[in-house]
Amino acid sequence: MPNRYNGKDHDEIKNTDDEDTMLLPDDLNDYRAYRQPNQELPHLRRVGSNAPRPQQKNGERVYTSNDPPQFPQSGQPPQFPHSSAPPPPMHQQQDGQYYDYNQQPPQNYSGYTQAPQTAPTAPPPPPPQRPASQKRTSQAPEPEYQPKKKKRRHKSLAGKIIGRIIKSLLGIFLVLFGVYSCTSISLINKMNHVETGNRTHYSDNVGRGHVRSVLVIGTDGRTNDDRGRSDSMILVSLNSKTNELIMTSFMRDCYVEIPNNGWNKLNAAYAFGGPELLMDTIEYNFDVRIDDYVSVDFASFVSVVDSVGGIDIEVSDEEAEEINVILISEVNELMGDDRMSDLLEHGGKLHLNGKQALSYSRIRKVGNSDFERTERQRRVMSLIIAKLKSFRPSMFKHLASDVIPDVSTNMSTLDAYLLSLRLPFAARYKMKQIQIPYDGTFYGADVDVGNVLQVDFNANMDVIEREVFAK
Repeated sequence: MPNRYNGKDHDEIKNTDDEDTMLLPDDLNDYRAYRQPNQELPHLRRVGSNAPRPQQKNGERVYTSNDPPQFPQSGQPPQFPHSSAPPPPMHQQQDGQYYDYNQQPPQNYSGYTQAPQTAPTAPPPPPPQRPASQKRTSQAPEPEYQPKKKKRRHKSLAGKIIGRIIKSLLGIFLVLFGVYSCTSISLINKMNHVETGNRTHYSDNVGRGHVRSVLVIGTDGRTNDDRGRSDSMILVSLNSKTNELIMTSFMRDCYVEIPNNGWNKLNAAYAFGGPELLMDTIEYNFDVRIDDYVSVDFASFVSVVDSVGGIDIEVSDEEAEEINVILISEVNELMGDDRMSDLLEHGGKLHLNGKQALSYSRIRKVGNSDFERTERQRRVMSLIIAKLKSFRPSMFKHLASDVIPDVSTNMSTLDAYLLSLRLPFAARYKMKQIQIPYDGTFYGADVDVGNVLQVDFNANMDVIEREVFAK
């Protein structure tokens, strides 16, 4: 690009950008001194205005008082030097136009004459950069307090592994719990739910939340419509304080007072008024509260034993012979089989099926009559419970199809489900068996209803309190 100062010496070029050309607040006095009281400021003509051009005399412009000073519409007013000379005039170019210093200067010119158009030139060099050592390093002041960001703690590898193990175990538990709940509810819904009839509670044993009891009633009914008598009465209790499962047998020949029916054998209460009257009778004579029951007939008992795959039990030769007698006389015919089927050849450690186990539980003429009979019944029930602890899918199929539909209960679905949730914990409970009347608390008598057991009720109440409701 051609030099705009061509033809001039360096000293002749006046610096118009020093401090002396700038109007600063401290220079106001100089500004006033420059402007005399009677001296008027020269007038500047704006480019393109219609005002007459200033006249020239001897090469100098002559200003009239009719030309008021003109200032740019924006930016700072023009600055004046401190000398007494008038401000630099607007230069006239060769084409007769006037150049206003407040406008952007032309890109190419030499002196005051417009240079001819030339080819595009390289852009001007960038402005000099401040040395790195002189760059400003001051920054905005930081706030007085900035809370420190908490560092994110990364879990160790061992912690991650433990967390995954816990999540996996929790997932497995939820799956197993869901399967167990579905299985339990499915079985419960297949039971024969019976509304509880009229009850008259005679026991004050209420509020013992650590013991949950259900009366299991085995009847001698041959059909669903045949109520019969209660062949076995076993109160099954779960004691969460002592972690015990207690089976308390009430002997059928106990001579008791049946409410509104006088004195009779205990098993007669079921024949007179069903499970409700039987529960009231036990409460009235032994002061133990019973709210729920499960009733099982002969066919259901046989199906339970067959569903768990039978039981292994020690049988004497006399007991084996009596089992055959019961099979021939009633059980085979009751189950629709040949009277001579499933007979035993001798005693010993035998594997009994459902029919044989039922006949074993009904033996009365071997041993000490009904005392050993109730003992055999509790033994068979213990073996069934032990088999149920090792639950197998095949058991579920047989229980759901052959056993549960023949079981009757007064428990609601919710109560039965809540009880089923305690059974897995009860699997580790210690089993304990009790017989009522307890040894030394009874004597035999012959009354108008036959041979009975006269019972010391207060002594047996103490036994139940001590053995069943222990803490």
